[in-house]
Amino acid sequence: MPLVFGDKRIRVRLAAILDGDTGFAPVERRELAFAGYIRNLVHILEQSPTGRLLMRAAVIADVSVGLDPLLEPNSSFFYPAQNHFDLGYQPDLLQKTEKGVSRYLVSFIGALRRVWHAQAGHAPDVALKPEDFLKLCRCEEADVNAIIHLTAWELRSGGAAFLWRHLLSGADGDISVVFERAMLEDPQAQFDGRALKSAFNQWFAERERTAACDHMALEIIDMALVQRRSLVGRRGMRRDSIQDIGILPSGQNYLSGCLFTSAWYDGLDDDANRMHLRHIEEDIKRLFASAQGRS
Repeated sequence: MPLVFGDKRIRVRLAAILDGDTGFAPVERRELAFAGYIRNLVHILEQSPTGRLLMRAAVIADVSVGLDPLLEPNSSFFYPAQNHFDLGYQPDLLQKTEKGVSRYLVSFIGALRRVWHAQAGHAPDVALKPEDFLKLCRCEEADVNAIIHLTAWELRSGGAAFLWRHLLSGADGDISVVFERAMLEDPQAQFDGRALKSAFNQWFAERERTAACDHMALEIIDMALVQRRSLVGRRGMRRDSIQDIGILPSGQNYLSGCLFTSAWYDGLDDDANRMHLRHIEEDIKRLFASAQGRS
């Protein structure tokens, strides 16, 4: 009988999966299979210094992991308030292929990096003014992609090249090319942050990526306006907030000293996103005026 993951949500503590917690005793084949998938990803990431540190930080933070049938297999979504992230669903047979494992590794590494940002207090916050929130979301997404490439390169250096080939042939292959070029020109670029900075900057070269990120960020603001409207869009961003996005688990910050004043890091080229932002800003102004009137 085929496994069906879409009919019921799975939520399991990452530490329970990895440590053989006696309290974790799944009775359904689907949960057993999912735990096996995660253990396989962890086994692979243990071969990457960056992946290993991110994973251990997530275990210490006691995050839980699950599946969301509405997400793509190569994407993930982190819920800071729940200390939980979901991976997308893919069929059991595909998960046993290099393509399937690569998709889950991309989503898993991305989620671990977002957990790191949240635990360090560097994640985007809807309390920020909308344009600042959008910019920080773009930079976080660029950083997540850069960290995925660094981890894939570390795995490649250790003999597991399948994830790097997956990235090179994917939609973000331009980032892979730029990252690899930086590495080939000077191997030291892997260790001093230059290759990461190259990948980070290249993420902004494709405006479809920035437009998609802006769209998602605007949707998050919309949801926050419904759930906790009084806290949304009021605070300015600290000057070093974007730089902090580049802090690695090792303590190194590959974005240190970057000013991010160039229009290169801006988005909102998309007409629909610009209009969406304008409506959000008007809603925030009305809510603020209404709150002032009641006080």
